[in-house]
Amino acid sequence: MEHAKVLEMVLWKSKEGISTATAKKSFTRLNDFVRDQPGFISRKTSLAEDGRFLDIVLWTDMASAKAASEKAMKNKDLVEIFSTIDEREMVFQHFEVFNSTD
Repeated sequence: MEHAKVLEMVLWKSKEGISTATAKKSFTRLNDFVRDQPGFISRKTSLAEDGRFLDIVLWTDMASAKAASEKAMKNKDLVEIFSTIDEREMVFQHFEVFNSTD
């Protein structure tokens, strides 16, 4: 397995009225899309006690990570999922990995 050079982090809360169960189900649907993208390594999505979600996606390179993000924003099914996010609470960022124990 190729080592990750990019970590994508998305931290968010769902909009008011979206249940945790619905949000989990919706965001799990992203797996099929992400898995098929060039440069994809892995994805982990977690839920904190305060209701915030954290999505960590590892990529082989920055170009692949950014290309997948751009492609996702043009996919109407995925945009529907993203519309459940409270954008005031969202942080989306790519990081270059410089240290890893794997």
